[in-house]
Amino acid sequence: MKKYFLNIILLLIIILCFGLPLANWGAFIAILAILYAIILNKTRINCNTLIISIILICSLNLIKYNHNDNIHLGEQIYSPDDIYLNNYLPKEVAITAKTEWNKLDNPFKAHPNNTQENNNPWAFSSDSFFDDPIMTRSIKNISFKNRFEMRVGVLNNAKYNYFGNNLGSTGAYYPLIFSFLLPDSFVNEELCWSGKLFIEKNGKWIKYFSKKRICIILNENYLQNNNYIKIYALDFDKENQLSIKLNNNKHTLISLLSIFSALIILLLTTTLNKYDITLISLSVLCILIYMADQYYRGAHPSSFSGMPYMGRGNDGLTHYSFAREMAEAIYNKNYIEWFRGGEDIFYMMPGMRYLLSISMIFFGESIFGLLIIISLTPLVIRSLLQRIFNKKWELIMISCFFIIPIFESFGFFQIYLAKYTIEGFGAGIAISALITAFNYLWKQDNNYKNNELIKAGFCLAIAISLRPNFLPAIAILLLGLSSYMTYTNKLRKVFPLGIGFSPILLITCHNIFFGNRFVPITNSATIDNNMRNSPTKWLECFNNFPESCNYIVNHIGIWISYTEPWYIFILGCLIYIVFSKQLSFKNKIFAFSLISGHLVFLFYEGVARYSHGIWLTSFMLTLPIIKRKVIKTYNIIR
Repeated sequence: MKKYFLNIILLLIIILCFGLPLANWGAFIAILAILYAIILNKTRINCNTLIISIILICSLNLIKYNHNDNIHLGEQIYSPDDIYLNNYLPKEVAITAKTEWNKLDNPFKAHPNNTQENNNPWAFSSDSFFDDPIMTRSIKNISFKNRFEMRVGVLNNAKYNYFGNNLGSTGAYYPLIFSFLLPDSFVNEELCWSGKLFIEKNGKWIKYFSKKRICIILNENYLQNNNYIKIYALDFDKENQLSIKLNNNKHTLISLLSIFSALIILLLTTTLNKYDITLISLSVLCILIYMADQYYRGAHPSSFSGMPYMGRGNDGLTHYSFAREMAEAIYNKNYIEWFRGGEDIFYMMPGMRYLLSISMIFFGESIFGLLIIISLTPLVIRSLLQRIFNKKWELIMISCFFIIPIFESFGFFQIYLAKYTIEGFGAGIAISALITAFNYLWKQDNNYKNNELIKAGFCLAIAISLRPNFLPAIAILLLGLSSYMTYTNKLRKVFPLGIGFSPILLITCHNIFFGNRFVPITNSATIDNNMRNSPTKWLECFNNFPESCNYIVNHIGIWISYTEPWYIFILGCLIYIVFSKQLSFKNKIFAFSLISGHLVFLFYEGVARYSHGIWLTSFMLTLPIIKRKVIKTYNIIR
């Protein structure tokens, strides 16, 4: 118990190095490193290291307190129909904004975010969850080349989902308006920009419009009576994007001090070895590689800021939009609305919105919280590989998991987990949760610890909430293991497993409470868009309708590609496990549950993000058999 308490203290110290929100790469890597140390039981906390860490963190926060020059930022998607925002804006800014909007002749409508009178017409940002912002949020520095570097969360509101007229996945370029209040500490600093700015000077609003980058010195003439320099900026035109840079050397220095302090504390309090650090580094690298590929090769807006601009028309946009509204509901102490999750009866998979909304409380308008979860998966993969291979082959397989995509068809590739999470889909965390539960439960003996069973059950509940198509496999697995434990006089072990899994009932309770209907998970399970190969298609095929048979063949080809025979090989291995007299009954339970998970794709589309969790678990279960057969064949040949 003492160790758990000290680990929590250590995690809090690392968080205090950066402060909330933890929406930067330094905080992400430091928290990931300390979580690796905690999970691997490689924390080293004694009186001396604790005192030094506390002194460091107190000194750092004292420096931050004495240099707390916050810039107040307001951000909003501009709409000429937003009466409350337009009444709030200075007259000159409001008239120009409406004129600039009309010039664009956009094919879409910018829906007003303000539909009720309020004193703050600026958009909500999760960055300000623990703050009481004047407008949207407080920032330390202004330095961005385009809107996507600013983590403007309102851009991921589902009502701005216009992607017609060949606009592609990035959709329409919705008009943004910003407001900046700069404290007097920025007097005599250089402000550089391209785009459209209004700056108040000597009580008058001056236009500073330029397509090329220009700079001015913010002298005292820009400082108003309330000791703020006031700036408005318009970012309406994709061909003339807003870019602003205002140097703040104090902020840069404090950021470096935060990273340096976290590094010293990690060195003092952890004993991570080179292998552990390599796993952390490769996990972060996989995220960066996918972000770079998405941006440079996929021509998608950059997500290096930590907030991806969700693809228009994709489920990720809907999940992010739900999560923002839920975070705002908690901020306003409207807890019932948070529990409702934006729907009376779940249509979209429910888990992602809850995980992301909780993450937003601490990580702001970013997905760093979710990226931490999938970045812990290599520890699970390593644990499984250590049970199967010697050190040499373990390293070879880990290299395949990170770098060499030999087994990527089975989801054995960390970049896929990063891809699904960055794009806003629940598949990445669902796969991580499923394989983690498998790691806890896949034991040759029956010596389970109660905390392991609780964790396994909880991971299985999370997996279903994120990917409901895992339900048949997990249901059979739980039923099989419970029966096996009962048969082997381990009935008491069923209860912690059930307790861990019990949160899944909250989804059903939600649907009954808010929608007055019994719906176990979602009400979209049988719609044509999800069950694309319905029983009707199978019946038509059996009744000699060639078109239906062709459709079924093509549908199955999505799940088991006919050009990749290794899928059939893995399925064959699962069937072998079920019927082999040499393998344990527990292995048969796992194999049978996974076969059930595969059979789902006879009806539902077996695209990668739906099926990779089942394929990855199947691959890990069959690896010992493949290993034994390869060794046996090698010995015969030799």
